[in-house]
Amino acid sequence: MTDHDQIREYVNKHRSSYIDLLKEACSIPSVSTEGDGFEKMSAWLEDRLGRLGAKVERLSVPGSPDALLGVIEGSGPRNLMIYDHYDVQPVDPIDLWESPPFEPTERDGRIFARGAADNKGDLVARLCALETYKEVVGDLPFDIKFFIEGEEESGSVHFEDICHSHSGALSADDCVWEGGWFDFQGRPQMYFGCKGLLYVELSLKRLTGDQPSSIAVFAPSAAWELLRGIASITDDHGKIAIEGFSDGIVALSPSEIESINQIAFDEEERMQALGVDRFLDGMSGSRLKRELLLSPTANIAGFTTGYGVPGASKTVLPAEAMAKMDFRLVPDQDARDVEKKLLAHLQDGGFGDIEVKVLSAENPSRSPSDSALGVAARKAADEWFDEEVVVFPWMWATGPMYPIASGLGIPICSPPGVGRPDSNLHAPNENARIEDYLSIVGYTVAYLEGYGTHAG
Repeated sequence: MTDHDQIREYVNKHRSSYIDLLKEACSIPSVSTEGDGFEKMSAWLEDRLGRLGAKVERLSVPGSPDALLGVIEGSGPRNLMIYDHYDVQPVDPIDLWESPPFEPTERDGRIFARGAADNKGDLVARLCALETYKEVVGDLPFDIKFFIEGEEESGSVHFEDICHSHSGALSADDCVWEGGWFDFQGRPQMYFGCKGLLYVELSLKRLTGDQPSSIAVFAPSAAWELLRGIASITDDHGKIAIEGFSDGIVALSPSEIESINQIAFDEEERMQALGVDRFLDGMSGSRLKRELLLSPTANIAGFTTGYGVPGASKTVLPAEAMAKMDFRLVPDQDARDVEKKLLAHLQDGGFGDIEVKVLSAENPSRSPSDSALGVAARKAADEWFDEEVVVFPWMWATGPMYPIASGLGIPICSPPGVGRPDSNLHAPNENARIEDYLSIVGYTVAYLEGYGTHAG
């Protein structure tokens, strides 16, 4: 195995060019809801992959931005997929950014730009790692397939279609998925799956137009009725009250439960970051970790109706109301099954007039931790980082892993990546620490070499 000092030395020698490459990627405004920079971003990636010797093709399905598949051939029979995405979140509210979101800026040892942490930081780190690998380690003993989509931040609506339509080209033995985090204590984290998501828009119209509130004595209120419908989704203790909602949730073994109980989780720092002095229902310790990973959620993401100008008044009975809700799902719930049960719940409760529009549906995913990639990534992390790696069976966030892990049958691992709790993902002033980014370049080289040895 290559001495880690050799890897670090090469990365440090090329730190300026590697930093510039991340800035270059982050300067392209490939915003998920706008799409203006998609062609420029995908063309940039085609060029970078080509420089690494990859054969690049575009994977297309109607209505979706092109995904890219860049294949770098190695000497062995195995294939490793590396998944990332090139789209980023919108930048609003723009006035809260301290520097323009698409003019990457170094400040306090960090790069501030939209996409610096999610997900261009991990993506570019892996491109740089391939260059480093070839120069320090040598030829790859396995093929690498970079699979980069452009729709992740808007729910990967067409991702399953892409995977199904191009299943032959996408065959692989293992899959690297985006990247984990460093926690508040600086411990690297890795995951082997994720929660799923059902994101819905609930709307109700009761009148032809807004009316004076004086007639609320006899005219129906869309706002009150929608609120009552939403309130019926949980009971008085906050538990989800939809019949059959928990069907399919996987039963973990006692050893798996115990491993979750042993996970390091920084409660005090997280409470401080949230500005609270306690978690819901006083949760802490083992219960908090079990709830975080094993419990689904029903969250009101937004509610809109009537007059909402701050500091001003207007007596109005709104004609219609709209809410957005997201349900985080755990293995092995099915998002479309949950949708049907939500519709039945509203209908049976007398709220059948509420229109339900599904905006995103992603199933949860779970992969074995003893895959060839999982073993290599864990061993390399133990040797590369100063802090002990924290291993989660799956992350409590969501990503479109299901079409690959279940649809294509490829085990997934999300190794440590560039993000931290203060990276401001999806928020103004998104950032990545420069030393984290460079460290992930080197760590990637280390686990790729370990994977080649283990999988050989």
